[in-house]
Formats: sequence, structure tokens, C-alpha cells
Amino acid sequence: MITKLTKKTIALIIILVTGLSITAFIPAGEIIDNASSHFHKEMLEDAKLAATLTGASDDFEVPEYQQEPSVEINDNVPEFDDELLTTDSYEAYGPLDRHGRCTRVIANISVDTQPGATEERGDISSVHPSGWVSGEGWERCHLIGWQLTGENANSRNLVTGTHYMNVSGMLPYENQLRCYIEDTGNHVVYEVTPVFEGKNKVCAGVQMQAESVEDNGMGVSFNVFCFNVSPGNEINYKTGEITTTNQELNAENEFSRVYILNTNTWKFHYPSCTRVAQMAEHNKYKVTKSRGELIDSGYSPCGNCSP
Repeated sequence: MITKLTKKTIALIIILVTGLSITAFIPAGEIIDNASSHFHKEMLEDAKLAATLTGASDDFEVPEYQQEPSVEINDNVPEFDDELLTTDSYEAYGPLDRHGRCTRVIANISVDTQPGATEERGDISSVHPSGWVSGEGWERCHLIGWQLTGENANSRNLVTGTHYMNVSGMLPYENQLRCYIEDTGNHVVYEVTPVFEGKNKVCAGVQMQAESVEDNGMGVSFNVFCFNVSPGNEINYKTGEITTTNQELNAENEFSRVYILNTNTWKFHYPSCTRVAQMAEHNKYKVTKSRGELIDSGYSPCGNCSP
């Protein structure tokens, strides 16, 4: 159990004094899909508590964006309480705040938390994170990546984000974690916090911290902030609307990805979209292109998955 008199402990004391239950904040069924698995239950409860009581910090100062997708925080040194650095696998997802925005998530990832070898990504189009506006090119960004925990349509783990933040900012660190745990079989404590400025519905970015356990951070150790920006575009973080300000720069920073075309309706979809399974095979076509290229070719984004 967490015994150090930290802010987390103090917050717990306040909650207990006021008579509120932890489950009032996090219903167990909404926290972790595999809560009935072999994960260490006592440590899992601590992790739930940590995620519940430590939402996004109001006093976090967003670094200045200098044309790089991420920047180091605290000299790249993660800040974890020692009690969280265990070899017990767990996952915990903080509650949405009063504005319906995601808060902090934390996990002790390992090969135990990863999706199975034959498991496929599920459809996440049912989740509309705060600030989501269809047709603007937003992506539903996992705070803890699917490849690490297999979480799909978990509203507490998905934020409205740009492809730039998702792929250039977050993915390299997620790939580093995946490779490390698969190569070593070790555990990594991993925490991601979306940072919202004021009452903005779209986060300015996410803080990502990780530290490998068995080797005391020698294998993995970082503390970074990934910017939720889109080069060549201006984002209204209050409303989620995006305006292109530099068409050339926007085109340079667009990434190609896999889409499924419906050659009958002239719509393009994410491969995980439920409507893909409903397509006639002769109308289904798989491509790897940028979103802009498809729109220029006459295709429009699916209204269901909003690619």
C-alpha cells in the first residue's frame, strides 16, 4: 500500500473524512477491462487511487512549441513515488473531469498487459472525446497506446488529438516501451496526463512519463510533453475547429495511413470502422494515402468514424 505522506495520501484522507467512497469516482467495471485477470489486486487498487486523485495539473505550464513534436520536461527525469515502482502489472484510468475531459492515466505495463497475439483493434468510433468535431481531421488518441494494454473504446483513455501528436509525438515513445517489455520481459511504470488550458475542450498536449522497474530506469526513462498541434493549421482549442493557414506546410506534414474506401459511396473509413464490415466486397478498396489526397480525389470522410 502507498504509505508515504504525499499529496495522494493527503487527498485520500480528505475523501475518507468526507465519507466519500473511492468507487464513487471510478466504477470498477469502467476502469480496466481485464480487472478479473491475474493482476495483483492490492496494487491495482492503489493504482486506481493514484489515477483518481491526480488529474491534470492546473498549474502545469505548457512549454513553447518550437517546431518539434515533443520536448523534455524536468531534464527528462520521471517523477514517480517509489511505491508505484513494483513488478505488479496494473492499469488505471482517471475519471472524466466536470467538463467531460480525460484526466491522468497510469499503468505498470508488461507483456501481461499487452493484447494477445491474435487480438485485433476494436472499433472506437463510438467515443467522442471533449472537443471532438467531425470532418476536421481529428484522431481519437489513446493516452495509453493500444499496443501496450489493448484498450479500445475506453472514454477515459481517448482524447481529441492531431495526427502529428499521435504519430510524431506519442508513437515513438510507445514503440520504445513495447520493444523494451517484449525484449526484456520487464515492467515499466507509465503515466500520461492530458493538459488542458483553462476550460478548453481540446488539450494543448500530453505529458508522458515512464520508468523501467527491474533495472531502475536504465532501460527506459523519460519525461516529455507532446504537442497537440498541426503544422500549417490553426487550432481553436475551445471549440475543436481547425483552420488551414499554410496549405503547403499542411501538405508537407500530412501523413499517409491506411484507409478503406467505399467506391460506391465515395467515402473513406478507418479500417476499424463498423461500416467497413457492412460493405460489399466489390466496393471495398484498401489504400495508403493522406487524408488530403483522398479528399482531393473526390472522397469524403465517413460520418461514423470521422477519419
